[in-house]
Amino acid sequence: MLNFRFIMEHIRNHPIVSTISIFVGMGLVSEVIWKTVEYFRDKREKASRVHEVLIFNELGEICASHHLRECYPKTLEFHCQNKYCTTKNTGKIVEQFDRAVYSIDLAIYTFTSMTISEALKRALHRGVNIRIISDGEMVYSCGSQIIVLSELGIPVRVPTTTHIMHNKYCVIDGAERVEEIRQAKKRKWMRPCHSIAITGSVNWTRQGFGGNWENCVITADEKISSMLQAEFDRMWRAFAKSETK
Repeated sequence: MLNFRFIMEHIRNHPIVSTISIFVGMGLVSEVIWKTVEYFRDKREKASRVHEVLIFNELGEICASHHLRECYPKTLEFHCQNKYCTTKNTGKIVEQFDRAVYSIDLAIYTFTSMTISEALKRALHRGVNIRIISDGEMVYSCGSQIIVLSELGIPVRVPTTTHIMHNKYCVIDGAERVEEIRQAKKRKWMRPCHSIAITGSVNWTRQGFGGNWENCVITADEKISSMLQAEFDRMWRAFAKSETK
């Protein structure tokens, strides 16, 4: 252990050298602390940088009876050995909605999944800003969750022509949308969040998730989410006259 008196004596006898040494030491400590903070921040950010392809096919429901027999299916669904498990793959979409901080913009042709609908309700209750674009006919299809969500106050818009709105994608916390919300609320800054795009061939229905041959991509690619956000915003403006609340 260093002798405290010796240190103080050294400082008195060599004030300039001691001052420089202290500042250098403080700089090194600060650098170590900053590198540590950066390490854990980068580790956290990498964990949220998802790039995943979900495949839905005829094998997705072979484990369904097993999940139904279990008392706690939500605990088991992410540990299912079936890589095509409908419950597990749908849960990965829900997981992204549960992470939404500011916005969810959804353009979907058909939407009857109650599991995803419940995730959107949770997001709405957290204060997430949600907008939905759908097809003018399919929005009123049997079991449509879009009607349910619109009754909760989520704005819905559809094409004002007979052309089909056949998109199946959403953008979560799109950078442009978050900035728009920041300006609308007149905030100087927003909490950190990551843009996520979910897109593919699958409609969000029981048949789509559990019977058809479909794909769904979940990605944190900023270019993809930005392009999808831009098209959503363009459609949103174009369909303004049809809005329901």
